[in-house]
Amino acid sequence: MDNDFGLFQEPEDYYPPKPDDKVEVFERNPEWVTAGTPSKITVNLLGAHPLWGHYLWNAAKVFANYLDERKHIVQGRSVLELGAAGALPSLVSACNGASRVVITDYPDHDLVENIRRNVKANVPADRIAGGLVAVEGFKWGHDIERIAELSDSGTFDVLILSDLVFNHSEHLGLLRSVDRLMTKPRADGSGGGEAFVFFTHHRPWLADKDMDFLTRAHDELGLTVTRLVEDYTGAMFDSDPGDERVRGTVHGF
Repeated sequence: MDNDFGLFQEPEDYYPPKPDDKVEVFERNPEWVTAGTPSKITVNLLGAHPLWGHYLWNAAKVFANYLDERKHIVQGRSVLELGAAGALPSLVSACNGASRVVITDYPDHDLVENIRRNVKANVPADRIAGGLVAVEGFKWGHDIERIAELSDSGTFDVLILSDLVFNHSEHLGLLRSVDRLMTKPRADGSGGGEAFVFFTHHRPWLADKDMDFLTRAHDELGLTVTRLVEDYTGAMFDSDPGDERVRGTVHGF
């Protein structure tokens, strides 16, 4: 008797087709573009993803402009981005003279490979060949030492957290990652690293919970928290509930 193990399998067209990838082009201010680097960053995005990695968030655009105008933040320094999605700020960092750029997101094959595609499409070939950029999967708070090993010093001078604090259940993992991976200051207080946290209150009624991340960074990690940017860009999604002005403002710390 033959066993028909395909009897209960769904037909090939049972599930809807996977949405096509999409592309967003980020145009850099011509006054800030370093010679030999692209004037436009072409960001490939997945068609859909349950972890929201298929959008180029306004916070990433605002921070990319912030870095372009202030290249000294990354020049000659090591950079780590957490939850990078399309990785726009990391791509700008690589173009602006960072000594090392490590780009991470949740260890999902599609997410990680899409970041690698964006690196290849936008970072000058000599910087890729020189090993400037690494892309790795990373779950916040877990297997931190593996990421630390990607920096010669075991820590990073600049950490990028772009539109991550809305994920309240992951604040502890993010804080643990920042605490271990950001360069500590010297005994005289000089030379420490910086973590840049840019975000929007996508759910205005939970804004206090978003801000809890910064409160904990100050209270638990002893970090100085300084407001850098408050920029109205317009909301990502017009139909979302809540005050549009709140949903459309990017905050940077």
